[in-house]
Amino acid sequence: MAIQILRNMLLGLLMYVLALVFATIRIANAQEFNTWLDGCDSYRAKVEQILDEEHISRNYYYLMVAESRCTDKAVSVKGALGFWQLMPATAKHYGCRDLYNLECATRAAARYIRHLETVFNRFDDVIAAYNMGGHNLKRHGKTRQALGLIYTVHRIMQADERRHHDNQ
Repeated sequence: MAIQILRNMLLGLLMYVLALVFATIRIANAQEFNTWLDGCDSYRAKVEQILDEEHISRNYYYLMVAESRCTDKAVSVKGALGFWQLMPATAKHYGCRDLYNLECATRAAARYIRHLETVFNRFDDVIAAYNMGGHNLKRHGKTRQALGLIYTVHRIMQADERRHHDNQ
């Protein structure tokens, strides 16, 4: 009986320590996301205007923040380029040859997202399909990388909501 109590106390202590560690990590991420958002502020109005014109939710702005941190010269290891980290063939298909141009890349990303929304009707599924391709999502389900992107997009949205709340 005493061993059981001791085991439960140790387990409780371990859970408390893990909770503290994860809380610290979340704070660090929230601060990092605020830095990303600050760096993207100068692009936000233009991106949201284009998303509105293309009839896409403004929430996809956070996808751009997560994908490139608004670095126009961003390049992924798989060859995705620019603000939206689009593959050149996908961008070309949706009307953009200059992925480093904010307007061109945003319009191509918005058109691609609009297409994905016709296939996947949940925001998170569209993000996953954007990340890994719709055919791959259908065939294999969400990858760890896609799940990480979804998580990051939601965390950035939360950080932005907190920023606006704190500024009021």
